[in-house]
Amino acid sequence: MWLQIKRTIKFAINNIAHNYWLAIATIGSIAIALFIINVQIANLMANNLLLEDIQNKVNISVYLKPEVNDEAGREIARKIESYPEVEKVNYVSKEEAFEKFKKDTANNQVLQEALDEVGDNPLGITLNVKARNSEDYPKINEKIKQDTFQDKIESINYEEYKGIISNLNEEIRSSQKITIILAVILSLIAVLITFSTITITIYTHRKEIEIMKLVGGSNFFVSAPFVWEGIIYGVIAAVISTAASYGYLQYIIKNSSDGSLLSLSSARFIKQFLETYLIRNWAIIILSQLLAGIFLGVTSSLISIRKYLKI
Repeated sequence: MWLQIKRTIKFAINNIAHNYWLAIATIGSIAIALFIINVQIANLMANNLLLEDIQNKVNISVYLKPEVNDEAGREIARKIESYPEVEKVNYVSKEEAFEKFKKDTANNQVLQEALDEVGDNPLGITLNVKARNSEDYPKINEKIKQDTFQDKIESINYEEYKGIISNLNEEIRSSQKITIILAVILSLIAVLITFSTITITIYTHRKEIEIMKLVGGSNFFVSAPFVWEGIIYGVIAAVISTAASYGYLQYIIKNSSDGSLLSLSSARFIKQFLETYLIRNWAIIILSQLLAGIFLGVTSSLISIRKYLKI
């Protein structure tokens, strides 16, 4: 059995050597397909990290009316913090809010003069509400609006951030669709090219195949070289695409993404993706690349064998 396997592998290598230009084109097509899919997946993962970063910075700011005193404000803060969806509430007193406002508008002479004329602090208490999950913000917003202290609320800034998260979620969903469509189209192209290459190889060796069948050669012995050929194509393409993908992403990190081959998130999130996921899971990544390459190569081989060898 092992002798037969060795012979079939040797035949596969000889086939590749005899048709090396076709082999290069086939390996190149599979490698390009895997490369573009890899970069699109990296883009998708970086977008997810970007969304997570924005979600960590976003919160609901509840602005209480100026007449609400400190005791009442802290009671409202405790009540909001008791919501199961709320992680924490950051309490900003009137004085802190006023000092921050003056600092932020220090360069605006008109506002500074207006504040001097008013004299008293016109601002109310601010409650910055952080959710346990970004998807809970709509629910928290509704709860605050319907709670017993709603008459003490001046405004809530939730609507300002709602659009940002919604738009980014839409972008990620769009990226997912593009990744899937590209993966399917490029995989089909790679399979068709590999199929054509192996079909040509089968046609070139048709007389040898007929003789092997006449002398009692097993189906395994006849078909295995072409399966190994597909595996070799897939493995080499996977190695090339993995190295090319990593090199390209490193280039994106070190240089501006403007004018890059594909649309990518900011370099910071590409770098974060490489450091937090790809490098830590390099063995799984390489194995998945090899399996993807082998799958494309073997699928093409099996289709060609089934169609032309009729075994």
